[in-house]
Order: sequence, then C-alpha cells, then structure tokens
Amino acid sequence: MAATSVVEPSVHLKPSADRFYRPELDCLRFFAFLAVFVHHSFSGDATYYTAHHIPFGVLIASAVSAGRFGVDLFFLLSAFLITELLLREQERFGKVDLGSFYARRILRIWPLYFLGILIAVVLPWIDSQQYFPVRYGAAFVFMLGNWIGILGLPVHSVMWSLWSVSFEEQFYLLWPAFISRARRETVLLIAAATLFLAATIGRQVLLVHARALHSELAIFTCSVTRLDPIALGIATAVLLRRRQPSFGVISRAVLLVAGLALWMAAGYDYKLSRGFMLLGYPAVTLGAWFIFLSNFGFPFAPRILRYLGKISYGLYVFHLLALYWAFKLFGGQLHTLRRFVLFWILSLSLTLAMAALSYRFFESPFLRLKERFARVKSRPV
Repeated sequence: MAATSVVEPSVHLKPSADRFYRPELDCLRFFAFLAVFVHHSFSGDATYYTAHHIPFGVLIASAVSAGRFGVDLFFLLSAFLITELLLREQERFGKVDLGSFYARRILRIWPLYFLGILIAVVLPWIDSQQYFPVRYGAAFVFMLGNWIGILGLPVHSVMWSLWSVSFEEQFYLLWPAFISRARRETVLLIAAATLFLAATIGRQVLLVHARALHSELAIFTCSVTRLDPIALGIATAVLLRRRQPSFGVISRAVLLVAGLALWMAAGYDYKLSRGFMLLGYPAVTLGAWFIFLSNFGFPFAPRILRYLGKISYGLYVFHLLALYWAFKLFGGQLHTLRRFVLFWILSLSLTLAMAALSYRFFESPFLRLKERFARVKSRPV
C-alpha cells in the first residue's frame, strides 16, 4: 500500500516528498575514507615515532591501526542507506522494484569498480612488484574479490581495497530481495540479529584456519565474519524510521569520543585471538555506530565536506594508487620526517585530484543515467 514518508527531509534541502538525502552522512563518508587513508599512509609501528622523537608514539600507532575500521563505517552507512531507501520505496509504491535497484547499483558502482580492476591487471606489466594475475581479475569481476584474502593468497596490488566493494556487492545482491518479501519490520530486525550472530560464530570457526594461513585477512575480508556493521546498519534504519533522535552538542561529543576510543582500543589490541574475535570486532562495530549517531541529524555540513563525501568512492578506489605513485616519485626514501610529510601531502593531493576528475568526467554521466531508475530520490548528482 502506497504511503507518504513519515521522516522529515534533511534541513539542508527544500522539503520534498520524493527525496531522502542527509548531507551530514556525506561528511561521514569522507571521515571513513580519511581513516583508511591514514591507516595505509602512516606507520603503525610505535618505535618509528620514538626514533623520530615524536611523543605519544603508542597512541599514534593505535590510531593508525584503527584507521582500518573506516571500512566498517562504510559498511554501516551502506546498509543503513540502502535499507532506508528500500523501505521508503516499499512504503510509497507498495513494493520494491528490484530491476531498478540493480540498475542503480550497477551504474553507481560498476564503472569505477571495473576501471580499478583494469588498472590492477595492467599495472604488473609495468611494475613486477605489483601482483594481480588474471584469476584475481576474474574473482573481482564476479564480485568475489574478498575471497582472495579469505584463501590467504598473496596480495600486492594498488587496487586491493576493492575487496570491500566486492563484499558490499554481495550484500546488494541479496538484501533487496529479502526486503521485498519481508512485510514486517520485526522480520528485518530478526534478520539483522541473525547476521550479527552469524558473524560472531563465523569468526570463532575461522580463527583456527586463519592461524594456519598466518593472515588476519582471512577474517577481516570474509563475507560472513564482517557482517556486524551491516547488521547494525540495517537495525538502525528500521529503528530510526519513525523517530528522529535529538542529541545536544555534549551528547554528540560524548558519542564521538566513545566511538573513537573503542576504535583506538581495538587498534591497539588488533590481533588474531579468540578474545579479540569475540569482543574486538563487535566493539569496532559499536564504535562505528557511536560515530554514526554523533553525526546523524547534525545541522552543520560544510559544502567542502559534502563534496568530499560525494567523491569518497573515488577517493577510496584511487588512494593506494596515489600512495604508490608518490612513493615512486620520492624514490622510496622516506627516512626523514620532512620527506614523509611531503610524501603524505602529495599522495593525498593526488588522491583528491584523481577522485575529482573521475567524478566529473567519468562517473557523472553514469550517475545522471542512474537518476532515471530512482524510485526514491537521494543525493543530487
């Protein structure tokens, strides 16, 4: 049965019954990217900072290690937004148009995703240190790239970060069909709880095999063991559908600090252990949720941060390539603090430039076509 939306549109847009867009979440996307970028660009070894007479080396190293959890925030955001938009579509039109949904996802994700695969396949011909054989390309083409990590295969590619896109595409393939058949929100909450439980059990089961492979990638990239943020994103979308949480500045600050503290603690103690598998990953997910809530409904979203969030997909895809180029330009010599700072600024600038150009000249035509399949309008192109 069709119905109008009961959730007020964002204060940053003129009221519209046809559009759901929260610009503050674009800001959060950029924060998630920046966390990953810091993880990949800074040293996670506390002794490095001690050697360069930089104070709080352990704290910095923990923060760098925690940056990897930016992908958890991406997963939570994706699950929240996809669930919210599909529920709005179902409420308004009485059903979910799966064909239109898949067309939208293909037009948004696939062009840049397959460009990244092409770069990964070609680059080893130029640099023998890059390793991305054809079978890896085939795995990514069929949205199974994360299984390279699960199987413990060697990974030496500037496009390895695409594993998380493969994982999200698996979610996009299955979840809309489930929503289209679930007529009660209680069913969705039960499904979210089931996913959370499956992730917890899956980590314990896989832990023995991960030890045998000598790699935490087996757990960090597994389709089952990384379902916690997906589950919490789904539950959050369902629980917030008919209510707008009201947080004051102090409450938001407390949530943000608590979320970052959980990430820092997990980053400090990140290791393959039964205790971390049982408590560490849920703590990371809870931290991502606190960070999300600290930002949700926040009335201030600077235009520059909204833009950076809008191009965050490109930032994520290209950042390892930018780090690779910058490292080559510096001849691999980053022994002094000054050279490292210049390297970091250059790599971030290259990332921003590539993502901006990609969005403007490569992605935008596909995004404009994507709007034709939109049942509930979201972010403007």
